[in-house]
Amino acid sequence: MTERLALVMIVRNEGDHLSACLNSAKDAVDEIIIVDTGSTDDTVSIARQYTQQVYSYQWRDDFAAARNFALSLTTCEWVLSLDADEVLSKTSSLRSLITNSAHTAFHLPLHALKNEDNVLEYDRFMVLRLFRSYYRFHGSIHEFIKVDTPAEIGHAQLPVIIHTPVQALERHHRRNRNIRLLKHALKKNSADPCLHYYLGTEWLGLGRIDTSIGLFRQALSQLPSQQEAFRTATIRHLIHCYKNTGRLDEGLCLCLEESQNYSEYCDLFFDGGVLFELKEEYGIALKWFQAAVQLPEPPLSFFHTDGTNSYLAYYHLGFCAEKLGLYKEAQHYYEQALAANNAYYYPLYPLILLKLTHQSAEAVLDFLRTSGHFACREIAVSMAELFWTAGFPDIALSCLEESACGLPASIELLARCQFYTGKAECALLSLDDLRHNNHEPAADIVIDEISALLLLGRFTEARQRVWGLWRRKSSRDSFWAAFGLYKKLAHNRLITLPSPLAAAALLALAERCTRNRSAYNSQKDFARIVTTITELLHTRADYWELLINDLNQKEAALKQHLAYTFSACRDLLR
Repeated sequence: MTERLALVMIVRNEGDHLSACLNSAKDAVDEIIIVDTGSTDDTVSIARQYTQQVYSYQWRDDFAAARNFALSLTTCEWVLSLDADEVLSKTSSLRSLITNSAHTAFHLPLHALKNEDNVLEYDRFMVLRLFRSYYRFHGSIHEFIKVDTPAEIGHAQLPVIIHTPVQALERHHRRNRNIRLLKHALKKNSADPCLHYYLGTEWLGLGRIDTSIGLFRQALSQLPSQQEAFRTATIRHLIHCYKNTGRLDEGLCLCLEESQNYSEYCDLFFDGGVLFELKEEYGIALKWFQAAVQLPEPPLSFFHTDGTNSYLAYYHLGFCAEKLGLYKEAQHYYEQALAANNAYYYPLYPLILLKLTHQSAEAVLDFLRTSGHFACREIAVSMAELFWTAGFPDIALSCLEESACGLPASIELLARCQFYTGKAECALLSLDDLRHNNHEPAADIVIDEISALLLLGRFTEARQRVWGLWRRKSSRDSFWAAFGLYKKLAHNRLITLPSPLAAAALLALAERCTRNRSAYNSQKDFARIVTTITELLHTRADYWELLINDLNQKEAALKQHLAYTFSACRDLLR
């Protein structure tokens, strides 16, 4: 006879998450039982769209009691337990686990997402969520299913439970509730290392790192070696605390000590590499990261951060190699990081900078197109910002046109790139669209806009934008910079700027003009703006000194950039 499977849940005010959870699991189970512990939102009405077995339970600050009440309501032989902010993937594997199984319970992998929009960045835990219905939960907080014979517990790779982050306010509320319940539980059983671990994680989430360190140390001193899930999680949380408080040597001592106990635990070698990297000991860090990528993923029972033996480690290898002047190796590592996880785009920025040392900007743009990176709007906008900063507004414009992103910040950059590629009319239209969507551009963007209007001879509109800056009290220095331009270009009159910050705003505009990539016949327009700025700064000796200092800084930056470029180019082409 086929054994039946029930999804059993307790919920409270989970209207934002419940539908996604139930949709992910409803076709894999024979019965859904939902116990509500006091919702004030639409949780109950959503639950009733999926099952008639929706019950109420008076909350008593005891998670195990509530879950056991829910368990008592099922008639199925097996139970799947989920929280409302979780979804289940690859559900077809559930039936194969429970059919003629020698086990009475299963640990399933839980992927705790770092970012709700990216399912490829997560921490992995193993959690006992699939079990025969005669088992019961224990513990008022961080409740668990107690199985007396460990051999009866199986470890499954599928299905995967995906935990999505909750909003910060709700997360803060849950942590405060959990701390209260954990303190109460510790009064009853102060020797339980797992309670110390859980309390440490809650305080860590609230930023109380010193408190967390004491709790993690206590848990680690008491946890037996066979409790790998808790020991490995405690070790890594403690290393994280040491890193974030600058106690790098203590973190390294822990890495060295525990890597002797867990010689194939890639996460430990990754953490050690990060600590050496923070100490700027890049050569040693390289060796630790290289050790990490040579190791397999740890056993399922180990706490594991995805990517510590692949894309995360390769990214850090690239960073360390670049710091050591090993540019060819750095490029190779960045490429390996992207190959391991194309959605992890952080290596793309330094990779593009390296490519620009020996390839044309157009060739690098073709690389981005053919490698499919523009499929992600966030990447396209980031690359546009990179090319703009590197002095290629035309290539930046191509990136933005590829992404068709409508975010205000990207539209501002789009308008700026249009202007500095000689497409002033297009830039003005883009900013008009932005305002029609009730977003006022940043002050420096408005200065670009005023410059475009002045070059087009649209003096009345330019004057309106100038006085628009005056009405923003925080933009008075930008107003004076724009007003000086307007007076000179529209009326051929020089004014003396009232503040060094206004002069600095004009210097920034001059710098943007020098990076323009417009057609030859538009070059004279940008030269005209730069000439006007020079005349305005010449009205006071201290402003002229600002201009000289700015030119000296640009000269030094150019020399540094050329030194880096030629060093990288020599290494990449050797």
